[in-house]
Amino acid sequence: MNDVTAVRGAAARATEASRDGPVVVLTYAHAGAELLRKVLSASPSLECTLGTGVIPLCHSALAAWRAVEGRDAVSSALAIKSVRALAGTMITAILADSGASRWCETAAAVPEAATTFLQVFPSTAFLCLHRGFGGVLAEGLKTYPWGLGASPFWPFAGPHPGNSVATIAAFWAACTERLLDFEASNAERCGRVRYEDLAADTNREAAEIYGFLGLGQLSAPGVPRVTADEYPGEAVSAEQLGCMPDWARAKIGDLHSRLGYPPLFGMGGMAADWEQQ
Repeated sequence: MNDVTAVRGAAARATEASRDGPVVVLTYAHAGAELLRKVLSASPSLECTLGTGVIPLCHSALAAWRAVEGRDAVSSALAIKSVRALAGTMITAILADSGASRWCETAAAVPEAATTFLQVFPSTAFLCLHRGFGGVLAEGLKTYPWGLGASPFWPFAGPHPGNSVATIAAFWAACTERLLDFEASNAERCGRVRYEDLAADTNREAAEIYGFLGLGQLSAPGVPRVTADEYPGEAVSAEQLGCMPDWARAKIGDLHSRLGYPPLFGMGGMAADWEQQ
């Protein structure tokens, strides 16, 4: 059994008894969250939102409670109950006019904030959305052709001045590793989604996601279609590989392996070209 199947299987068993909790999509910029949100929004049971701030609010509120109570790490039952009441009121307000029964948030939250949210709402189901480095690189370069300033990649640019490929590589590696570590620590609550799988066979993946979340069946007309423009090529050229430092090539290769993607140097048929350099 590969790690993708293991994560999905464990999560499905864990959520069997709690199919009414919040749904949180954890991902990062340019990972294809728009497609996953379209799939989830097709369910009348879910009210899908983006970046409401509720998840980081829970993290900050519990941190404030620990400071007030003089605790270093473990939050008290009173603190958790208080934060649950605060966030629960907000979630109720989100659901009030929608007719949906469950809140579904897409967030680029750091794992620490997601872990805190799970403390507050233990029945939360997480969908961890990944995308291979090649796709993120292609979309990043296309979206910011004149430089990465003011982009989500910019905080990683310092060690790589003027090198957009290395900057995006550092961003992807950091985000992917954090997300994989969160999955490993919360395997019973997490389901993994790979953008490439979702784009290649949206109907099949949608059925798996709906099954994991305990939603009703999704009819075929409700599944969005993917156009060629929404699914750019995933190849990494030999020239782009040459712009990446050694550590980035090694790290991305390792993370690709953990996610079940092809080796980085084999993407786009460029392995032989790279070996000749």
